[in-house]
Amino acid sequence: MNEQYNLWRNLPSTVVLCAVILVVLSMFSCTDTCENTQTYVYLEPVYTSASEVRSSFASMDPRSLENPGKIYRKDHYLFINERGKGIHIFDNNDKTNPAPISFLNIPGSFDVAVKGHIMYVDSFVDLVVLDISDPVQVKLVQRIENVLDNSEIMGFYSSEETGFITDFLELETVQVYDCDENPVLSVGGGGIWLMSNQVADLTQAVRSESGSPGSGLGGSFARFAIHSDFLYVVDSWTMHVFDINNLAQPNEVNLVELGWGIETIFPYQDKLFIGSNIGMQIFDNSDPKNPRYVSNFDHALACDPVVAEDNYAFITLRSGNRCFGINNQLDVVDISVLENPWLVKSYPMENPHGLAIDRDILFLCEGEYGLKVFDVSDKRAIDQNLLSYLPNIPSYDVIAIDSHLILVGDNGIYQFDYSDPSNLKQLSVINIQ
Repeated sequence: MNEQYNLWRNLPSTVVLCAVILVVLSMFSCTDTCENTQTYVYLEPVYTSASEVRSSFASMDPRSLENPGKIYRKDHYLFINERGKGIHIFDNNDKTNPAPISFLNIPGSFDVAVKGHIMYVDSFVDLVVLDISDPVQVKLVQRIENVLDNSEIMGFYSSEETGFITDFLELETVQVYDCDENPVLSVGGGGIWLMSNQVADLTQAVRSESGSPGSGLGGSFARFAIHSDFLYVVDSWTMHVFDINNLAQPNEVNLVELGWGIETIFPYQDKLFIGSNIGMQIFDNSDPKNPRYVSNFDHALACDPVVAEDNYAFITLRSGNRCFGINNQLDVVDISVLENPWLVKSYPMENPHGLAIDRDILFLCEGEYGLKVFDVSDKRAIDQNLLSYLPNIPSYDVIAIDSHLILVGDNGIYQFDYSDPSNLKQLSVINIQ
């Protein structure tokens, strides 16, 4: 009994929610003399040994984008994560024609940060350090093993003992049940049974300039950030602080407890903004080795990327299978007094994801509903100052700097010139194959 309890307790909330939904639907959609048919998909994790994963790094010829995740910009290079697989490197000197340079095979990678000629990438529980002086032939400098927390994917954990989860096998089945029976989500045999329409959401895993000389720029979903001579990595509970004064030899110097449901990190000036499922935490980072907790702004349970500029933070909350919440809104928070952040106003949105801020221009991704661009100079009238709307490009995260916008969409990575934010000019798109 204890084993069953622990198994359900460790499952992602989305999986448990699916089970509840199935039970409720069966109560309202059936009669006593009928049958219902439900299609389930069995997801079976595929484990690869730690030794095989750790020996698999390779700097390879370019390959097509298949499942792009987070994006990062450094100088004239564009780095695109292939979720759980590695990093695409593009020469973006000509933004109208980004040229693929190489693909870095790094299993278990989702985040990236770059300073100088050194790239930092996660690989399950390891931190991988790479020399990208020659982006055609990237060199492995070192792999720091077991420095990051145990890697979790859909409730299943990777470790040196079990091996690392490198894929899921999807085996479809159909179950027929009487209407007076409750369909039960079953877990067993080392895998999960899910309703077929839940699989896509559950199998998808997915910041402004920090002011740090020589570092790059990531999107609002970043879990890696660089400020001064320090690399910050957040996981679900903690913030790892690495001294990178010697770029090729990162040294973990601090571990900060953050609490439950941590999602993103956004460095701005001498502050760190931490996004979580239940709010935003603010840290004073004037001593970069020892970030000091100042305050937090709480909100309803939801996915929560955050960006900040001057005296305001902008937070998106959204509903959906993975995010669990029911709110879809943009919160504007006054942070002029760090010890007392307060809500200026909330604006209803469709399904907001990532966002970026450049002076008084806010770029907000609305998921399948597209991209919105707002003039936010009047924090109490943002909804009256929509500058542009691109409803036909499903949008999930953005980087915006110096009139250059990089957008992660359903069909690829888009680039725009926003010199005139009321008339975005598309420069290029890297298509998904």
